Amino acid sequence: MPSRSGWLMTFVGFVLLSGPTLAQGFDPGSATGAAGEPMFSVTPSIGYLRSVSTENVYDPLSRSKISQLDWKSEAVTLGGRAALRPFDGVVLRGSLWAAVASEADMRDRDWLFGYRGDDSWSHQSLHPDTRVPKAWQADVSVAYRVIDGGDFAISALAGFRHYDIKYRAYGGSYVYSQNGFRDAVGNFDPSRLGISYRQQWDTPYLGLGTTYRGETLSLSAELYGSPASFGRDRDYHALRYTLFTEKFSPSAMIGANLAVEYPLTTAFSLVGRVDYTKYFEAKGGTRIYDAASGQFARIPKPGAGADAEALNVSLGVRGKI
Repeated sequence: MPSRSGWLMTFVGFVLLSGPTLAQGFDPGSATGAAGEPMFSVTPSIGYLRSVSTENVYDPLSRSKISQLDWKSEAVTLGGRAALRPFDGVVLRGSLWAAVASEADMRDRDWLFGYRGDDSWSHQSLHPDTRVPKAWQADVSVAYRVIDGGDFAISALAGFRHYDIKYRAYGGSYVYSQNGFRDAVGNFDPSRLGISYRQQWDTPYLGLGTTYRGETLSLSAELYGSPASFGRDRDYHALRYTLFTEKFSPSAMIGANLAVEYPLTTAFSLVGRVDYTKYFEAKGGTRIYDAASGQFARIPKPGAGADAEALNVSLGVRGKI
């Protein structure tokens, strides 16, 4: 990651320092579409990510909740966006970001005496030393302008998004119910991995976007969603040498973004963006592998569930031709 970070920072510095000079010999107006879209643009950016992933375990017969793990993280992200206008009113777009520095925590609760609300847990462990070795998102989409009002436009959107995040929880403390209710208190070895969890979502989506181009600022907003987001996960309990894997039935996804663009020169601009995505809980069965014994087992649907949220706030420099 250092080489990628160094490249991005060098590029941004180059844009800021040389932008005015380059702009003197370049007028993008002739390459701009009816609604102000450039022929091509690229936007390297740095951002702040706040993410939440939840995994649930249910009794497949009664459908009562047995266990819930809440993973939360904050991270610095590096990424970029690119857009190409092959025809007037049509824009092909791609974006990518990845976490480069992060902190996280995890809360694990079980309801072995029956679920009577979140506070009725029988077992709980807290893991403040949780790490995020991987978090990234890639998105490709096309925007087709359906209304062109000069400075104002509305576009139809279609795209595909992949979201991937992995957590590792070390050490932590616990309160268990062994001989009585919440009677056992202790700590795990802080140097040992307790649980590793990876969650992935693949989502085709449709949406609407709007843009407004003023004299000094440009604003854009998009709303999109899907009834068919495909999720899967891997949950490895290192202290028990047990791997749980799930593939979930399709569930819903909604997302939105808001961007503000301020021109620095005719060729370069500063862009602030907020992106939010929510993956609603998906249900599925579980495949269990016990590495100690070499045995497999299965829990039928709806024995497992998962959902996620991600908020990314970023600042970038957009270069356009």
